[in-house]
Amino acid sequence: MTEDSKSHWADVFSKWGRRLPDLSLAETEEVQTAVKNGKFLKAISVVKTSEHLLGNTKLNIAITGDTGAGKSSFINAIKGLNDDDTGAAETGVTEIIEPTVYLHPMNPNVILWDLPGIGTPKYPAKTYRKDVKLDHYDFFIIISAVCFTENDAHLAKEINSMGKKFYFVHSKVDLDLANKPKRDLNEEKTLELIRNDCKDQLRKAGIVSPQVFLVSRWDFDKYDSPRLQETLAKELDTHKRHVLICALLSTSEEILKEKQKALQEQIWKQAVKSCAIAAVPLPFLSVYCDVSILVDTMTEYRTSFGLDDDSLASLAKQVRKSVLELKSVIKSSLSKNISRDEVLKRLSKSTGEGMMTAKYFLSVVPLFGSWVAAERSYDVTNELLRKFLDEVAEDAQRVLRKALEGAEKN
Repeated sequence: MTEDSKSHWADVFSKWGRRLPDLSLAETEEVQTAVKNGKFLKAISVVKTSEHLLGNTKLNIAITGDTGAGKSSFINAIKGLNDDDTGAAETGVTEIIEPTVYLHPMNPNVILWDLPGIGTPKYPAKTYRKDVKLDHYDFFIIISAVCFTENDAHLAKEINSMGKKFYFVHSKVDLDLANKPKRDLNEEKTLELIRNDCKDQLRKAGIVSPQVFLVSRWDFDKYDSPRLQETLAKELDTHKRHVLICALLSTSEEILKEKQKALQEQIWKQAVKSCAIAAVPLPFLSVYCDVSILVDTMTEYRTSFGLDDDSLASLAKQVRKSVLELKSVIKSSLSKNISRDEVLKRLSKSTGEGMMTAKYFLSVVPLFGSWVAAERSYDVTNELLRKFLDEVAEDAQRVLRKALEGAEKN
């Protein structure tokens, strides 16, 4: 390795920090040592292991509550689906006989479970933990459309005894507000009264510091829904937190920021892949693979931020706006159309036509050429993904503001 190469990778490692996201300290040192010694296949092996672990991390979310509490509607809202969409949970007042599973459309590793309510003849409180296998779930959302019951409190205590998190959700808060006389309605004060009343009920039942969130199926972007999703994400561990954040709806700017941060932390993996491929002495392999890496990763970003056609169509239906209206605020050409040709143009512009040609020759020059090509590929992939991530995050913020435009007046 030349002195310039040593300086380049020392700078890269300093930006990575002491530990890379998703890796232990030992694994981070293993990647750094492999790169320093030009053993890129070893570095790729660690990256693939990390990606495999992250890609196979499952998050099981239990949704429970009495029949008619709004569990199915809540599940559909979390999934970003309308009640009549394909894959939506069936709504109504039909009692759930067995735990029913729903996969999140954005990430099938996010698994939502509609559980039967506690305290029914088939699911008595005494044996509920065993009957629905409470130990299987990562956290619990206990839903009620009216008052929380002693059975709800009993379930919360059972969950707490397992060392797991639970959250109380008071659904249909829009109906609570609609039933208040207009002359007496101060929305913020009314919401606070409802929230405090729910907390008082739970404290009397023996729940210490209960977390209560007010939501509405038909205004899921309002009230406590964004705060609930932010809270869920912040209280999970590393891998499951990443899985949930990337699947959350873009209903608040705080969630968008968390998405951007979570995805930024993964960019180093794609950059390492790119530099490892660039070091292989095969003509044009590096450019071809760089385009593939960029297309796949950029597509993932667009979907995570809800800018793909299916997500925009669902959002448009929910906020009663046209898809064209939402798309009109998207500025990045790549956010609208991620094609190999468009990505190649951006890659050529960032790398420079001269360097694109040089990469072809450098890749087949022993040692020195491989090092230069690897360094350049790492830098360009890192730069392009960070720039596009900024663009798509900004577009998502504009779409969110357009979606919510006029909501406060309605």
